[in-house]
Amino acid sequence: MVSLRHPPPGASEPSPTWPRPAWLRRLDLDAIFPWLSLILLPAYVLFPGLKSLVFVLYAILFVLKVWQSGYVRSGLEIWFVLAILGLMLSAIGAQDPVQILRASLQTARILCLPLLMCQYRPVRNLETALAVVFSGLVIYGLARMAFVPLVTGYAADRPYCFSNFFMHSSVMTFAGYLFFLVLLFHKEGRGWRAFNLLNLTLFAVLLLWHGVRASYLAALVVTPLILWLEVRKQTLPRLGLLLLAGLLLAGGVYWVRPAVARQVLNKVTSMTDSNFGSNRGRQVIWAKARETFAANPVNGIGYRRFNKRFVELDNREFDSTFWHGHSEIYSMLAEIGALGTLLWLTFKIRLLTLLWSWRRHPLGAFLFFLLVAFEIHNLFETYLFERTAYIFIYLLLGLGCNQMLQKSRTPTTDPIPGAA
Repeated sequence: MVSLRHPPPGASEPSPTWPRPAWLRRLDLDAIFPWLSLILLPAYVLFPGLKSLVFVLYAILFVLKVWQSGYVRSGLEIWFVLAILGLMLSAIGAQDPVQILRASLQTARILCLPLLMCQYRPVRNLETALAVVFSGLVIYGLARMAFVPLVTGYAADRPYCFSNFFMHSSVMTFAGYLFFLVLLFHKEGRGWRAFNLLNLTLFAVLLLWHGVRASYLAALVVTPLILWLEVRKQTLPRLGLLLLAGLLLAGGVYWVRPAVARQVLNKVTSMTDSNFGSNRGRQVIWAKARETFAANPVNGIGYRRFNKRFVELDNREFDSTFWHGHSEIYSMLAEIGALGTLLWLTFKIRLLTLLWSWRRHPLGAFLFFLLVAFEIHNLFETYLFERTAYIFIYLLLGLGCNQMLQKSRTPTTDPIPGAA
């Protein structure tokens, strides 16, 4: 086993824990990994059904890599175990505990992706590769939103429900927005600046088009945070260029589609309207979550059980939307109680602190702000119920761990400033 924090002096290749056959020694898994990852990201967005295969693909590569050269520690292992243990403890005293344990393992497959993906040599030119991937995705996303057939019923006012680009959340779109916003302040050269600004504008248009209130809130919180942390060490002209692009974008949207501008404003203001606003149904469900937590404060009612199948909402108006808690925090409190929620949050906090230590690197800064934005989204949605966005985020976090963590078996890799 190899430690990333304290590699053995002079070590260039960790010793395998058991003998390796000749075919495995000749197999270059470090070359397979970046191709798989960079192809899988856009393929996963185009075909969300791949979520059932993501873990299998990386698990196979992981087993072969550990067999080939030993296991590389990430520093997240103990926190990962505690988070999953918190989910599993909710099976104590619950009916059909096997189903709860199975659901906990399904979530573990997502959370362990960074542990699996950090085993390989850092992907070369990852920022450039991700820039190409995100640039292609924004073109695809805009095309889908422009030409996708109209739908009726529940999804009529939710274009994201039938656009595979984004599948029930704007997290993927927000990831592209943040990526190019961070790169705008980190990448030098007129070509890079123009490329980043163009893509940033396109992703901002896509965010407005999706009309998701959680994205607007995340943008209002994270964008000023990025400007505050990044502008202090950057030139003011770049900030002026960004503000000018924002004004042109807002003015262009209002001039071309004034209805969209009014819709965005109405969606933002409706979040604070407790009587007729967009969160009225959430308040009913959240109140039920508090009631459920008060009745089961220690380990909850069982992971993935705060829904209409196991809990009576006592509200016919919002019973049809009660398939999850519409907030990860409220869902966790009701399902796994105070103990499990505390263990779950320790993993999230550890992950945030690790990303914060990488913030001086553009990829590290992007992933830190992405996780912050994702947790803001989690205040209003339960993405563990709809796992598509969660897997996408942890694929990106896994690429970050692969890139940032210093590995003793790659001594030629330049150390990243601020990396743990």
